[in-house]
Amino acid sequence: MSLPQPVHVAITLLLVLWASSHPVAEQQGAADGSWRGMRVLLDTLADRFGPTERERAFEVVRPRLARGALVPSPLFDDAAAWMTRGDTWRALELTGYMSGGLYRIGVRAQAATPVVRGQYRGRMRLQRLAGGRFEWTASDVLAIGETSPADIGRPARALLDGAARANGDAALARAALSRALPRASAQVGRLFRLEDLAIQPDGDGATSIRLSVRLVPDGIRGVAPRYATFLERYIAPMRASLVVADPGGVKWWTIEAAERLWTLRLRVRNGYVVPLQGRADGQLPARLRVMADVATRFGRFGVGARRLVADVSLTRTLGEMGLLATFLEEPDWQLPLFVETMLDNPLRYPFEAPGSDVAWTIREAPGGNVLARHYRARVSDSWILRWLSGRVNDAVGSFRDGAEREADRYHRACLLALRDDLAALDAAP
Repeated sequence: MSLPQPVHVAITLLLVLWASSHPVAEQQGAADGSWRGMRVLLDTLADRFGPTERERAFEVVRPRLARGALVPSPLFDDAAAWMTRGDTWRALELTGYMSGGLYRIGVRAQAATPVVRGQYRGRMRLQRLAGGRFEWTASDVLAIGETSPADIGRPARALLDGAARANGDAALARAALSRALPRASAQVGRLFRLEDLAIQPDGDGATSIRLSVRLVPDGIRGVAPRYATFLERYIAPMRASLVVADPGGVKWWTIEAAERLWTLRLRVRNGYVVPLQGRADGQLPARLRVMADVATRFGRFGVGARRLVADVSLTRTLGEMGLLATFLEEPDWQLPLFVETMLDNPLRYPFEAPGSDVAWTIREAPGGNVLARHYRARVSDSWILRWLSGRVNDAVGSFRDGAEREADRYHRACLLALRDDLAALDAAP
């Protein structure tokens, strides 16, 4: 089962802040202190998530995979959907590469290991278990060249340190951000308006930061009308409350979303994230808990979950940095009455031991560093999941009907704008 967007946002943010707060990663940083490694990563991501050309075989299988994500039994028996198979499993692999100004993605029985920067390999496997139950496993690997964990963390630390140096002057911090990143501020600002920035130093030598941005789909309607409509329909109604805490319950940062306003609260000292309250020392612990309440609407129906919990383990070695988020606690589902009254095992099963998990990693590899994701989830086929799958597929279909290409172009423009800002910073005295 796919994770709600706020949970993806929180866990991705956690990876970035973890990289920025890790002394080992800092020791591995570029000796000249430049932004080159981060610029290489932005170039790679702009290619991978920019305008895409999909091979015919992938265009055929992609909607089948989307429809079968929550209801896998028809997909398991669909001979056209898989490249390899066994008695109880099905599998396929994806390959991606830049060619002719477009990123090309195709289906393979066995994709090549990514070596050249920008090359991608995806692996998907569906295992049939007993009693109408299935397990999905998927992995993605993207070659990112020389980019290191330190390169990912440095921008976050620079921004946090810069905010603290504003000494409580939010106007000064805003102006400094606009001067440092003028192109990215202009591009991202078309869709997200900076609504509030509060900076408050405290007696422990730390600084509390509250950052609020408002989703404004009309800002991109002139260049991406279908994408703006999709965001208006499916993302704008979303409400979320999310807390990242250590095992003792001490909060490290929070995210809230309502009425299109997304607010991040955190506290920093000397460029490092510290607990929101109490002593402003210590390093981000290696184990955390992310807890979220998420709600949205699909047409006339409200859907949500309370107390969606991820137990997060952070890894840190000389050659690797990443995290593993495991979901072992069933949330309190908020569903339409006619669905909720018949709720039973199908929505509990993904959280039964060993649970479901997702991992992000950046690591060194012989041919160059890679950015990798691994995903594993169990599903139990049922009419409830068929109903939910129908609502999700409506949203996916709406996105792919013109909005996807516009989103690819806009996201690429944002990534390249940030890359160019970093290049200008490198060239400055």
